[in-house]
Order: sequence, then structure tokens, then C-alpha cells
Amino acid sequence: MNPQSVTIETEAEAQRYLADLLKNPKNRSMSEIAKHCVLRVRHPKIKAFFLTEGATMLAEMKG
Repeated sequence: MNPQSVTIETEAEAQRYLADLLKNPKNRSMSEIAKHCVLRVRHPKIKAFFLTEGATMLAEMKG
């Protein structure tokens, strides 16, 4: 699957995508999470979840 064509439509997909994204240390910032959110998420509710969940996951990693 072409990673450029990934569209996130559910909270479960968002969690999986974020977990995979944050495996790479260069992606461990809110600016990277926000960039991926804009590229991959269309629905406002899922966008909000993606950003909130991303912040939570980042905090737990740095914790």
C-alpha cells in the first residue's frame, strides 16, 4: 500500500497509525503529528482525537 494514500477514518486506525509513526524518533513532536493529521485525516472528530491521542502518546514516551 502506498503510504501517501493512507486515510484515517476511525479512532482505532488513528491509534495504530500514531503508534507506528512514533516508533521513529524523528516523528516525536506535535508538529510532525499535526502534519500527518492534515495529510491523513478528513473528519473533524477524528482530527481532534488524532491530535489529542498523539499528545498523550508523546507525553507517555517522554514520561
